[in-house]
Amino acid sequence: MLMALAGGSAQASQSRTFEDALKKAGKDKPFVMFCYGANYDNASIKIYETYIAKHEKNMHRVLSKTNYVVVPVYQQPDEKEKREYERVMGKRGLPGGVRSIPCFAVLDGGGNVRGAVQSREELDDPEKAAKALAKLLSDFDEQQKLLEKSARASGPRKEELQREALSYTDLKIPGHALYDPSQNGLVQKLQLMEIPEANTYIRTLLAGGTFSPVERQMVMAAFAGHVRRSKGPVPMLRALYTEMRNIDPTSTYGIYAEGALELWVEPLEKEADSSTTKPQNATDQPQKTAP
Repeated sequence: MLMALAGGSAQASQSRTFEDALKKAGKDKPFVMFCYGANYDNASIKIYETYIAKHEKNMHRVLSKTNYVVVPVYQQPDEKEKREYERVMGKRGLPGGVRSIPCFAVLDGGGNVRGAVQSREELDDPEKAAKALAKLLSDFDEQQKLLEKSARASGPRKEELQREALSYTDLKIPGHALYDPSQNGLVQKLQLMEIPEANTYIRTLLAGGTFSPVERQMVMAAFAGHVRRSKGPVPMLRALYTEMRNIDPTSTYGIYAEGALELWVEPLEKEADSSTTKPQNATDQPQKTAP
């Protein structure tokens, strides 16, 4: 369906299969995967018509600079539709990171979704979607250069380059501690640990990794949530939310931490105080027996 995007230009490169797109991307280049609801999603059909039939030049301006593959997603597919999907994807499911259909996903040569244009706000506006996709592709190239430099560097310079690469918040980095297309990998990992083990894991993670301030807050938010759900020590919970807030009180996570202290920690502290305070009325005094 996206054949029209080639527009007859030799610069555009459409792959007929996902494997072919991987090979063309190679080690350091991105490619785009357009996933659409082929037999059930009216929004997909509308967006296909909008981006292809009416705004071909708009999207061609972006996709002509990279390799792309089109993936039809069927609901309750018949045998013919199954063969059509498998012709493109083989036995693969959609890669993690594709959270909605339709979607323009930016992948690397390892098949990892690094970023995606999939919000309704972006897809409802062809010009906005084209700009968002162009930015992801441009940032991907810049991020890759930083990662390559980081791989050759050492010491403080290596950490500086890693932090700069992580500053592209719309792009995930495979292998980084927080890379998880499903958005909840760290939470799931902590669920398998007792609190002491989770505490050691988190402190080792933060000490050994290169994180931006907001990423440190994300790690602490995941751990604090685990402590709260596990009914862990209230002093530990207060310390976690306080530390999380103090990293950057003005960020979303900093404001969240301040609210958590008031909403969850303070009531738990009051409950603990009331349960340890002995009533002082007469009925609580030991009863004396006659000699």
